[in-house]
Amino acid sequence: MRSYRLWTVSASFFILFSFGFTQQPDWAKVHELTVQGIDQVYNLEFDKANGTFDEVIRIAPKDPRGYFFKSTVDYWIFLVNKDKKAFDHYIALTDTVIDLCDKMIDIDENNWNAKFYLGGAYGFRGLMHQRNGSMMKAVWDGRKGYKLLQEVAERKPDLYDAQMGFGLFTYMVGKIPKSFRWVVNILGFSGDLEGGLNYLRAAAEKGTYTRNEASYYLAQFLYQENHQEEAKKHLERLTQKYSDNTLFRLTQINWQMRENKWDEALATANATIEINTRKNIRYGDEFAYSTLGGIYFTQNNFERSIANYEAYLERSENKDNINNAVYFRIGTCYEILGNREKAVEMYKRMKKVNDRDRPTETYSYRRGTERLQKPMTEFELELTKAANLLNYGKQEQAVQQYNVAFSKAGPNIDYQTLALYGLQQAYFEWNKLDESIETGRKVSKMKPLGETWLVPHSYFKMGQAYAKQGKTNEARQMFEIAQKFDDYDFQSGLENRLEDELKKLKSGT
Repeated sequence: MRSYRLWTVSASFFILFSFGFTQQPDWAKVHELTVQGIDQVYNLEFDKANGTFDEVIRIAPKDPRGYFFKSTVDYWIFLVNKDKKAFDHYIALTDTVIDLCDKMIDIDENNWNAKFYLGGAYGFRGLMHQRNGSMMKAVWDGRKGYKLLQEVAERKPDLYDAQMGFGLFTYMVGKIPKSFRWVVNILGFSGDLEGGLNYLRAAAEKGTYTRNEASYYLAQFLYQENHQEEAKKHLERLTQKYSDNTLFRLTQINWQMRENKWDEALATANATIEINTRKNIRYGDEFAYSTLGGIYFTQNNFERSIANYEAYLERSENKDNINNAVYFRIGTCYEILGNREKAVEMYKRMKKVNDRDRPTETYSYRRGTERLQKPMTEFELELTKAANLLNYGKQEQAVQQYNVAFSKAGPNIDYQTLALYGLQQAYFEWNKLDESIETGRKVSKMKPLGETWLVPHSYFKMGQAYAKQGKTNEARQMFEIAQKFDDYDFQSGLENRLEDELKKLKSGT
């Protein structure tokens, strides 16, 4: 009898003891820590965020969110510097997310939270593969993510976090060049620019965990679609909340330069470096120096440009991540300053590229290869100064400098066409539309041997000038002529711009 009682007491204790380890996790604590970890990610406190998400995993080891948001740390690190360890760790974490979500969906096929995390894991893994150059893996993972997020967004519209991922992919598919859309249609993708933006707006306003992510992508996409004021409101909210996030500041710098607010861009870049120095943050620091190098280059201040570009090269942990365009620009600076040996060194660092989807890289490699054979000419020096004046917003001075460049072109047809096209752009930006069109007609009659991209781009610029004058028929004619050209540098980008301009003419906007 006594042994029975002892067994009963022991069994009861075992049941109580076991219950303490099998009871439901403290979900309120899991949510609180998840939000805290996300804030740490956006403050670029990646070590702290990893610790916070580890605690989420400890409390709820069978819930996917701890692993999912821990993977976002590696996602951001890889996007910044293509760190191989970050990529491998990201894949391992998303494998865990996928395994957990599959098991949850096997139990309940209407578990929308599980489908959201599963779709997010596949979708962002697709973006990682794309960034890593594995296009087939990117397409197949992206397709799985797209389909899952689409199902959740349509069947569970109040799960706003899912609308962030679905909106992101819907918009990005909508931006795919026309020539490749048959491929995405076969794969089951459906692009919708405005629809994608609306999904992102919903997530930015009502999402639980994805408000920051949705706001950041939304801001960038809105800016691309010429909704600059709305874009700036979203980015301003993020920069106010995460004042030390230098990646957000780099986006600000990019916009400031595009709007010719060079003094503001210079101040923001210096502030970014100050923040990183104070907080000992390495993420984004090298890009701030690269930005300063670009700003000083545009100011035709080639010595300071080199100093900042060299600081960028020194701080870059992954040298494979440095663009050909940067090496070409640094080489150009050294040539202008008379250091041919250092210029050649920079040109030799460029990587062979022949890729329509990376036209600037392809073009820079071609030009750098040409420079290895033949030093920079006096014409190229004058053309560089003219282009910088135009980019800096000094249109009248740019017109004068392009005329100087043309006078140095001699009988070289490519040189003549480059100078005339630059002159056409400068007149356009100066709002001298008749002069821009007249110069464009001169370009259209040229037959460059190497720079064949100039003629279709010139027709495009004439179309824009006619459109600004309200001459719709003439504008449409120029755009349609430009569409007939094929096999030239920067073709994909121009085709997208032509399509957008023709849509505007059709809609009357």
